[in-house]
Amino acid sequence: MLKLMGFFIEEKDNGAELKVNTQIEIVFKFLTNEFAGFRAAYNLWNKMFNLTQNMKELQSYVLMLNDGKSV
Repeated sequence: MLKLMGFFIEEKDNGAELKVNTQIEIVFKFLTNEFAGFRAAYNLWNKMFNLTQNMKELQSYVLMLNDGKSV
């Protein structure tokens, strides 16, 4: 994680600036599967869905937690 933070600081020092959402996506790609719950909670918190979309997201999350096996 410290290495990523160093990259973000370096790109800023070089005059480039990544959007916050892009930085978050990069960090998420480097997280292990132990953080799957954190990623799912973050993604759900930042989305506004209707009931159908919420059900699909919930089903996807359950599949992710069960290694692709439906309940």
